[in-house]
Amino acid sequence: MDNRDYARVLKEIAALMQIKGGNQFRIRAFENAARTIETQTESLEAIIDRGELTDLSGIGKGIARELQQMRQQGSCDLHRELLAELDPGLLTLMKIQGLGPKRIKAIYDELGIADPESLRQAAETHQIQQLSGFGKKTEEKIVSELDRLARNQGRIPLPRAQSIAGSLRDQLRELDSVDSIEIAGSLRRGRETIGDIDLLVATEDSEPVHQAFRSLVEVEEVLLSGDTKTSVRLHNGIQVDLRTVEPEIFGSALHYFTGSKEHHVALRTRAKRQGLKISEYGVFGEDESTPLASRSEQQLFDCLGLDYIPPELREGTDEIERAANARLPRLVEPGDIRGDLHMHTTETDGRATIEEMAHTAIERGYEFIAITDHSQAVRVANGMNAQRLGEQIKAIRRIDDACDELQILAGIEVDILKDGSLDMDHQLLAECDWVVASVHSHFGLSAEAMTERLVRAIESGLVCALGHPTGRILGGRDGYSYDFQTVFDCAAKHDVALEINGSTGRLDLNAELAAYAHQRGARLVIGSDAHSCRGLDDIHFGIQQARRAGLEAESILNCLSADRLLKTLKETRT
Repeated sequence: MDNRDYARVLKEIAALMQIKGGNQFRIRAFENAARTIETQTESLEAIIDRGELTDLSGIGKGIARELQQMRQQGSCDLHRELLAELDPGLLTLMKIQGLGPKRIKAIYDELGIADPESLRQAAETHQIQQLSGFGKKTEEKIVSELDRLARNQGRIPLPRAQSIAGSLRDQLRELDSVDSIEIAGSLRRGRETIGDIDLLVATEDSEPVHQAFRSLVEVEEVLLSGDTKTSVRLHNGIQVDLRTVEPEIFGSALHYFTGSKEHHVALRTRAKRQGLKISEYGVFGEDESTPLASRSEQQLFDCLGLDYIPPELREGTDEIERAANARLPRLVEPGDIRGDLHMHTTETDGRATIEEMAHTAIERGYEFIAITDHSQAVRVANGMNAQRLGEQIKAIRRIDDACDELQILAGIEVDILKDGSLDMDHQLLAECDWVVASVHSHFGLSAEAMTERLVRAIESGLVCALGHPTGRILGGRDGYSYDFQTVFDCAAKHDVALEINGSTGRLDLNAELAAYAHQRGARLVIGSDAHSCRGLDDIHFGIQQARRAGLEAESILNCLSADRLLKTLKETRT
């Protein structure tokens, strides 16, 4: 388990306790402990192993015991008891946007509903709108949300899947019998959501690997166990398939189990035209049993006369033809990113100070960052009014003057209001080095009204980037609708960048829209939307979506040097 898994279980405990009608102080204690864990830069398991859990703010002996039990068993008695007493289906209801624990409690108490199917039936027969505090619009929203959940049933958001897979991989990597281990499947290709997790191991002694895998604390049930493949279901319900192969065919097996199916069909067609065969065991001559290439993916592509195709591009579109003609893009790499232009501090809803975020950015080798706390319209995030922004700009200037290793830009994430106006004094926005404009409310506008809203903000001449440009929450809500061509063309015309937001809840723009924005001539920027020092790592997910979009460093604004960035901003905002 990683820190997010521990925090997720604590949040579920708090929500279930609230539905049950538990003690509010105890509920708040679990919520606070979850927030503490999410902000830790160090692995919680390392802290548990040192016996230092209760040194963390908000974690007393009781919650520490629950966390220790999770470390040992993958779950804890309190979590299991609450689910047994209430209903596991309630966890699914918690995924419905607009239904917090209080509303779920009302539905559960009044109608006895604890699963999506019963909730849909109650909504469609108009029982929900009869409850106190509910209405017709809430009922319609519930049906819409249930439709969304049905479309995404069984799919895991990429960031969560990556976290789980990485933890399992790192545990197995310590085994003496493991020569190499990699995450495969659609997760390696960076798909937004994942059906299950695939792990591939190169080993000359497979039995200890399968035994160790079956014995991991995260495993709840073994679904299949053989000499080369073990499938398990984790306590969180996710299926993980582990395959073992000999080191000599690891490269071809990794390519095969990475996919996609469409990519393999195109590659087999090419191989056949060359008088070759390709499988998980390697590339073979038509009547040969010894592979011509199998140990590495690079050997496999070389054998077929292709440039290496990064996993993110293996979707069966035109990547084979482009690789054959040396026309693949040089995809943006983590090392190309010079700075992060979207982050929050303790001034609003962040958990670290300006100085702490700057120090972490320096550790990552960045040349610049922009502090972009919320404007006042986002009340739940303690958004800033004009006075507070003015004071923060001065504070950022002082800290920047004292910092020789990093350029700290004064910025803001300003709300785009319903009519397209900006939620901040224009003179103060002009004083900022970097202005991210975002939609955080009124998602239900018509596509025409939303298009007009975004265009008005872009045409203000004050905006540097459009933040998380569709407003979607990955696995949580669909994005709002608008005319993408009109907005992207407007952004290109006014030199307003479109953000690929790497936050674990967003990945917005997605790869398809990022590629389309690039085709329309718009600049892109990758931001972490970090709310803690650890959150800066989330820029990785934005980079992966940019790679899936086929973007090169030259197309990404924060791949510029600090000097070039500032010069570009000065030119575009004058």
